[in-house]
Amino acid sequence: MSAHKKIPSWGKLQDWFVEKLMDNQGGVSPIGGNPNLFNAPLPKEGLQKQDYQSFLEAASRTMIRFKKPEHLIKMIVKTIDEQLKVMHTAVLLYKEEKKNYILIDSKGATGMKIPVGFVRLTVDNPLIRVFSEKNSFFISETGILNYDDIICGLRNRNILELQPDLYDNLLAVKKQMDLLKAALCVPCYFKRDLLGILVLGEKTAGESFSREEMGFFVTLANDAAMAIANAQLIENLQQRVEEIKELYINEHRIFIHTAIALAAAIDARDTYTHGHTERVTNYCVSIAKELDGVPEVSQYKDYRETLQIASLLHDVGKIGIPDYILNKNGRLTPEEFEEIKKHSIIGATILQPIKELSDVAKEVRSHQECYDGSGYPDGLAGNDIPFVARIIAVADAFDAMTTNRPYRKKKTVEEAIQELKAKSGTQFDPIIVSAFLLAYEKGNILNNHGSKDNHNL
Repeated sequence: MSAHKKIPSWGKLQDWFVEKLMDNQGGVSPIGGNPNLFNAPLPKEGLQKQDYQSFLEAASRTMIRFKKPEHLIKMIVKTIDEQLKVMHTAVLLYKEEKKNYILIDSKGATGMKIPVGFVRLTVDNPLIRVFSEKNSFFISETGILNYDDIICGLRNRNILELQPDLYDNLLAVKKQMDLLKAALCVPCYFKRDLLGILVLGEKTAGESFSREEMGFFVTLANDAAMAIANAQLIENLQQRVEEIKELYINEHRIFIHTAIALAAAIDARDTYTHGHTERVTNYCVSIAKELDGVPEVSQYKDYRETLQIASLLHDVGKIGIPDYILNKNGRLTPEEFEEIKKHSIIGATILQPIKELSDVAKEVRSHQECYDGSGYPDGLAGNDIPFVARIIAVADAFDAMTTNRPYRKKKTVEEAIQELKAKSGTQFDPIIVSAFLLAYEKGNILNNHGSKDNHNL
């Protein structure tokens, strides 16, 4: 017995690709051959002003390509780690659903790495409050929280003696930076919201960060914040689209089940056509499958959903036909037959006011039309008859011929097939009859005869 492997979603494939890209040291690249995020490698002897500028320009161009915040962050962390020679780099990102700032990625040039997801900072965390409240005492003029500045503040005896609350806050911030092994914490603001924090360890050479380097990190963080906000917006929109799709699928499923129940209730009124709607719908499904790729059908796009619903509701108008006519044990009089013929108009009248079923109403009205124009109620002919109605007409006639009626016995399947062939081009659309015959030759018609579980097109 062969096991069927579950195909991963496109989102999971994207995640897998990015993970492989993170591990790749050459070859695969989103920007033409360089596995780093920004195709602007910086010189080992030190960063010059023009180097910063080229790096930031490349960063801005590349960051907008990422559609998932986590992918963008992984590439930023990887590139900073490889290009800027710090002990480690990490990014905390705010997650609305968790109300926390969560460590998304961490990488270290010397192997240092904080476990992803291990750090979760609440909005009340001292480190977060510093940036949320934009406390100028803690933050340097570059906008960065510098560990060296915190240490200087703690060594200031005036603060300890005259401002003990401030001293306690400084100490709390130091503990958080110790936890993250952070030399610098750079805020990522979008508008006024703190989206995340870029955490940088000490330089591998042991030097202090220059003012120019810190300014570079602020600009990089701001660019990243905008890219993250855009990526989050796209992600939220995609999630909303998926939710709407799921809602539509669920509502559609409920509607189809309701239509099936309604059709069954109508069939139950007529003892001679019990199960008729179910079978007609199954035949329509089989016909539609054989119409795939037929050139003449290419003009009818997205007809299958209409076919599914219209085939279920094609006889809904019988609700307006008296029981004594539906259940008459004998041949109908001309007057009674005229009453029966009204069911297609009654059905369309019931469905037409429902905006979503206006197309279905047209098909229901026309399912008794004949290809040569001799049908009812409007005497339409050829392609003037709605396409779905032409399919239902063949399925409906086949089921009528192969079930017993009070005034005649049913035909054999072979006899009914011959009748369809004989009336192809007069009563029925030849293309639809050909599709029906193909389904019959494949055994799909006999398999569906009386089936109750094949409504899906």
